[in-house]
Amino acid sequence: MPYLPTPNAFLEQSSLLLEAYPDNTRITTKYSYPKPSNKDNTRKISKRKPTSSTTTNNEDSASTTTTTQTTTFATLTLKTYNPVTGICLKYKTNKAAEVGRLISGLGKLGAGVKITSATEETVAAAAAATATTEVEMADAPAAVAAPAASAGGGGGGKKKKGKGKK
Repeated sequence: MPYLPTPNAFLEQSSLLLEAYPDNTRITTKYSYPKPSNKDNTRKISKRKPTSSTTTNNEDSASTTTTTQTTTFATLTLKTYNPVTGICLKYKTNKAAEVGRLISGLGKLGAGVKITSATEETVAAAAAATATTEVEMADAPAAVAAPAASAGGGGGGKKKKGKGKK
């Protein structure tokens, strides 16, 4: 079966499958990190050393470092499968932010909470609103700030220093 396009769609469909067939449905997770091989997915670093310490300051004899780096992506694959009906739901991601949301969603599924698209959309909208909303802190109005500054009796005496003699 093809992979579902979004994590919300995977969680919603998995919730429906678990609700319909709670006894036979399994959820599996697979985390894979590819092993680097010599021909791909490796970090290649080549250094050219200066020929001698008495060379002139030419660009040809200067020490240079060339770094070529190819990145390897770890992937998390989730699968909800019911062997009786043959329904298989899959989702695959390599984004770290989605992994946390998916694991918390799987925790909700395991607890028996029904996940619907409306629930996930409101949670996602609230998370996006708190992440992107910037609240500018305004100064207090001048009428409130002025009397507090001019009130002179608030603890202006001498302070004790040290513990003193015992």
